[in-house]
Amino acid sequence: MPRVIISGAGVAGIVLAYWLGKHGFHVLVVERSLPNNQSGQIIDVEGPAREIVDRMGLTEEIQSHVTHEAGIRFVDNSGHEFAKLPVGETGVSNEIEIMRPALVDIILRAAKSFPNVEFRYRCTIQSLGQTESRVIVDVEDKEKGAVVKEEFDFLVACDGLRSSTRDMILPLSNRASCVKSTNTFCAFFSIPAEPQDRPYANLYNAPGRRTVFIKPWTEKETSAYLTCAKFNQQLHDARESRDAERQKRVISEVFHNAGWETDRLIEGMMNTQNFYFEEISQVKLDKWSQGRCVLLGDTAYCPSPLTGQGTNLAILGAYVLASNLVKNVENPTEAFKSYEKDVRQYVEAMQKIPLGGYAPLLLNPDTAWGIWINKFILSWVLWLQPWKYFSLDNKKTPFNLPDL
Repeated sequence: MPRVIISGAGVAGIVLAYWLGKHGFHVLVVERSLPNNQSGQIIDVEGPAREIVDRMGLTEEIQSHVTHEAGIRFVDNSGHEFAKLPVGETGVSNEIEIMRPALVDIILRAAKSFPNVEFRYRCTIQSLGQTESRVIVDVEDKEKGAVVKEEFDFLVACDGLRSSTRDMILPLSNRASCVKSTNTFCAFFSIPAEPQDRPYANLYNAPGRRTVFIKPWTEKETSAYLTCAKFNQQLHDARESRDAERQKRVISEVFHNAGWETDRLIEGMMNTQNFYFEEISQVKLDKWSQGRCVLLGDTAYCPSPLTGQGTNLAILGAYVLASNLVKNVENPTEAFKSYEKDVRQYVEAMQKIPLGGYAPLLLNPDTAWGIWINKFILSWVLWLQPWKYFSLDNKKTPFNLPDL
């Protein structure tokens, strides 16, 4: 059976490793971080992705880790609730809501159960070349300080939004051209839980297009988000630095005196290790493969957290790619073309940012007056309950899953 190297042990990479491993492929997954260094916040698993994890036999275990969030409370500067939206009331149901590290751990254990699947941590792809029949890769082991040259039948890059492997495969599709910023910045992190954090999530808007969002996780930890929905050079430079401590300092300055429980969140952010900061962006490419190398997940088509579809598209793409590789064992280049043909239209539909792309601006007003207008509109919408008369669930877009 073919030997494949997968760059990235995120959701896309480990789902692909599971299905290829199940069908006898010899799989090597390389990941730059340590296995217990997974960061991330609450994600939804729904639509075709929900069916795929069911086919993996993981639904029961995943459901044992769901957050049990009751809905969303909208609060003002003093913490007073002016609107509330219970789960399921709009007809939009999040079938599974789980912390990303928990989901990764569950799928990872399933993938590792196959003896033909190997994981190497603190390893990265330094360079690659292709022949008609092979991919030659230099793999650097950062723990050993060594670089080893290895050959594979094909390579899959799914090492994130800002993938360096993508630049090696499609050198003309550099980050400046394919990574499209939404001019929105978001910090995701965990803080110690307090009684008021449960059972509802709490959302607060502050002037300057700043949003504070708290979501329940466990009795001891709460999931927190600080979002700034307009371009900020300091935030941009901090993200580019990849220095977490610098990022935290800049975020604390931007959200200083923002109101409500912001001071508590900033204090918790400064002390947490589970921290991730990003300039929210999408990836849009004309093609996802070159020769015996292919892109998957955020590396190929990051939809951004603004759509809520990143994890679902990662799972779907991995499953469809695996299906095509199983059907075309001797011809991976044909499998890559079929995979892209099968999912591109669906991906592009899911990449659409709500409210015609203006969701970050409309839902994060710049002024106190704008916040008041939003509160007024939201209160009326929740009172009128228009979802009783038509469906608001755009996640029911059908996808015909192949057998695998």
